[in-house]
Amino acid sequence: MKLWSKKAIRKWLRLTHRYLGYFFVGITLIYAISGIILNHKKKGEDPAYKTEYISYQLSSGLSPNQVTAYWNENISDYALNRIIPESESYNLYLKGGLGTYNPMTGELNFEVYQKKLWVFFINKLHYNSKLGWTLMADIFAIAMLIFALSGMLMVPGKKGIRGIGKWLIAIGIVLPFLFFL
Repeated sequence: MKLWSKKAIRKWLRLTHRYLGYFFVGITLIYAISGIILNHKKKGEDPAYKTEYISYQLSSGLSPNQVTAYWNENISDYALNRIIPESESYNLYLKGGLGTYNPMTGELNFEVYQKKLWVFFINKLHYNSKLGWTLMADIFAIAMLIFALSGMLMVPGKKGIRGIGKWLIAIGIVLPFLFFL
């Protein structure tokens, strides 16, 4: 068998495709799962956090100090950092959350955010915002190019790029542009 024959090249492409595929299967799963999670954001919220909405009915007309006292006695699960009075309500700043108290109605509403550690981690990798991940992300992107090219070229005949493959490739290229329009 010649070193550069079609058969030798296809064999090399299959080997490269197979072993790079095994090596990068974990990273591929992480990108795929985090991509699905990011594609299905609810109302634009970050899927790496769970938001809990909590409401209390307090007496109306409380001062910021009275709201703080009530908070410290009754809502000890969430740390209250500060209260800033605005024109019609008080803004509450919590450790990991935000809220408001309406002195006219006595309504106290706040939301707290809890990190979903596993989702947070894989999304940081997907967004390439984890320190030191850029090199690995670049290597993975190059591997994806190799997968695409080797997969495209290793099948001969009418089932490969000279047959149905060219039409499937064309559809795969055109389809994203249709969504752009």
